[in-house]
Amino acid sequence: MSRRALTSFRIGAWAWVITGAGHLAAEGALALRPADPEAAHVLTAMSEYRIEVVGIARSLRDLDRGMSFVMAAALIFGGVVCLLVARSAPDLVTRSRSLSGLALGASLVVLALSVGLLPAPPIVLFTVACAAFGWALAAHPAPADRPTPV
Repeated sequence: MSRRALTSFRIGAWAWVITGAGHLAAEGALALRPADPEAAHVLTAMSEYRIEVVGIARSLRDLDRGMSFVMAAALIFGGVVCLLVARSAPDLVTRSRSLSGLALGASLVVLALSVGLLPAPPIVLFTVACAAFGWALAAHPAPADRPTPV
């Protein structure tokens, strides 16, 4: 049962890494493609519109790209941390429901946000992450079913 939990947990972690890496690749591809006139007009308007946050002025385009890159890096980091935990400290995954529960909760939040705001790839990958972390969580006996230490 613990092997199933560990494998499922790793699948969920890889879904996060792939989502972040895919996002970085998509940002790069979008930056390299020729701009159509309508998109160029919107990007120019975003670049010209300045917003000051805590004394630092940035264009709306800078904020959009910055949040996008930060989100991608955070997804990769979170997924890699989960993979490292699964490899270096597998007991944190197989003996406790806490980490799988936390990963499932975070995946559910980002899935809900993705459904309302993002295209299909992150929706599919976060659905995979939710299922995988859910299976990892379900592989554990319920706390009341565990034998008490003597």
